Amino acid sequence: MKEELQTKVPFSMIIFLGLLTAITPLATDLYLPALPIMPSELNTSASNIQMTIGIMTIGLAIGNLIGGPISDMFGRKMPLILGNLLCVASSILCAIAPSVELLLIGRFLQGLTGAFSVVISKAIARDYAKGPALIKLFATLMMVNGLAPVIAPLIGGQLLLFTTWRVIFVILAIFSTILMIWSMIYKETLPPENRIDGGLTTSFKVYAQLLRDPSFLGQSLIQFFAFGAFFAYITGSSFVYQNIYGLNAQQFSYMFGINSCGIIAAGAISGRLSNVITDSQLLRFSLFQLGIGSILFLLAMLLKFPLIPTAIILFFTVCTVALFGSASFAMAMQKYGKMAGSASAVLGCFSNVCAGIVAPLVGIGGSYTGVPMGIVMVLCSALALLCYYLLVVEKSNIH
Repeated sequence: MKEELQTKVPFSMIIFLGLLTAITPLATDLYLPALPIMPSELNTSASNIQMTIGIMTIGLAIGNLIGGPISDMFGRKMPLILGNLLCVASSILCAIAPSVELLLIGRFLQGLTGAFSVVISKAIARDYAKGPALIKLFATLMMVNGLAPVIAPLIGGQLLLFTTWRVIFVILAIFSTILMIWSMIYKETLPPENRIDGGLTTSFKVYAQLLRDPSFLGQSLIQFFAFGAFFAYITGSSFVYQNIYGLNAQQFSYMFGINSCGIIAAGAISGRLSNVITDSQLLRFSLFQLGIGSILFLLAMLLKFPLIPTAIILFFTVCTVALFGSASFAMAMQKYGKMAGSASAVLGCFSNVCAGIVAPLVGIGGSYTGVPMGIVMVLCSALALLCYYLLVVEKSNIH
């Protein structure tokens, strides 16, 4: 059957998709202000606490690989409901965890189950649009999604004034419950005739087909390294701002919120530019900006820049996630309509695997240095650019 795409996405659907993609940044950013105080409360090291972010992203990577093909085979609705139900349970486990070991297990399961919402939301977007319209839709989702990092640390910082970090996970359980109810109302966007036949094994074989495409592989590796640089910031920023520059949890939440506003602004700009410049040009510009910003941040840590210059550098570096995120994802998904769930799963897996790797590396130097964070950001951004030129440009004849 010929693929049919709707010309206009309902506003309620945009909000729904934005909230689905927001579950993972909420699950991370809401308790970022609490990271520096958690080692003493759980009698563990800063690196182990930072690993609670990394282990979640590993769960996200695996969950992407499971959720994507399942949604291509059974449709989007039922996997969404199941994923959100299990995410409620894992969030409750995090809230009651008496040790860092159980917290790590809960965070892994939270990522594993939350991934269903993220990967399926992007597949639903591909059910609706392609080409410039898809870029614009992804950019809009980045803007909606960008509200989560703005609001989450602010809420988390204020909660810490009168309660503990455990309440944060109760709030996440409530949020997942809302998503589960909304998933029950959602109308299926993948009709049976457009689903992949042949069972789950056939669905997983699609991964090999996708990765044999050099351009798709290149975009997957760009997601791997570019999001690795971004997650180095996510993991290390609370320690940089609070331990190095002496901000408290509330002040850090304001700084983090300002950077997240930059992500929203960049998402708005990329949406406007989708009809003016090519997605490749947007991707190239954002990767160069990410690389230059990462180098400047490393210099700031080595030369002990004051707070304001460092904050400005991070602002312009972090906002690139809205640019390379939407451009790279749209380019990769362009010709894989029927396999949108699997394609989204591979891209999500690559971005989250690297995030899981960089999390403990950022904390390897202790709680009072940002140099490892800067080194990780520089290496990841450089490798992302290398993948762009060697695989995407070279193999796709893009200029």
